[in-house]
Amino acid sequence: MNIVLKVFFSLPLIAIHLLGCFLGLLMYLLDAKFRERTVKHINQSHIVSGKIATKNLIISNAMHIGMALMESFSIWFASNTRIKRLVVRTKNWDLIKKLKSNNKGIIFLTPHIGSFEITAQYYGLFSPIKVMYKPTGRKWINQLIYQGRNKNLVTPVNIELGGMKQILKALKNGEAVGILPDQVPPEGHGEWSSFFNQKVYTMTLVQKLHTLTKAPIIFAIGRRLKMGSGFEIELFEFKGPVTTKKIDAYIETIVKTSPEQYLWNYRRYKLPKS
Repeated sequence: MNIVLKVFFSLPLIAIHLLGCFLGLLMYLLDAKFRERTVKHINQSHIVSGKIATKNLIISNAMHIGMALMESFSIWFASNTRIKRLVVRTKNWDLIKKLKSNNKGIIFLTPHIGSFEITAQYYGLFSPIKVMYKPTGRKWINQLIYQGRNKNLVTPVNIELGGMKQILKALKNGEAVGILPDQVPPEGHGEWSSFFNQKVYTMTLVQKLHTLTKAPIIFAIGRRLKMGSGFEIELFEFKGPVTTKKIDAYIETIVKTSPEQYLWNYRRYKLPKS
């Protein structure tokens, strides 16, 4: 099965993206929950004004979500050479050398925008990084995700199986960790914050890790370039007091730069599980 998937997802990126666009539009047309959630979240964000601009963003976003899904598999099965080729350029990469010199590790924050798989895989070609993930309810999907991410110097860490200890140890050893900061945590592990003027429950994990280790925080964004052209990884240094509201404000600013690439169908505004 893996061999078949590897061959299929070794297609040129332009083919992966075209298939992704088709998949995204299909999900938009056939999946009522996908469509309703995407439309609702974009409308309430007021990120664009006017009916035509909003409709264009909704359709474009559906295609980008399809591309994100397809390219994730492509990245998981990609060779090191292909990963390097997919990343066309980086911005502010010198931040890593600057912040690694304090030997306190680095906390990378990658929200659900663009290709959130390419950032860790590219970094993992050069330095060790532990990437936190929350398993799904399907065993075969968890195995696929783990196998896809577990290569080179990237180590997936299950947050539900002692992941916190592994993350802390990595930071104290001067290594990097990767976190999706806009994932909704269980009740008791977050604080109420605001995202595009809507109430959201945001994880406090980042503050806790920073308080315990004093590790610097970098936002890492893998933006999708022109269809089939590859990716640009841009880094932003987080400055100032670490709070959930400030983290969400950073994410909001980032989303505004490429709103069509954000995962608007993600259930960011859901209530935490008790």
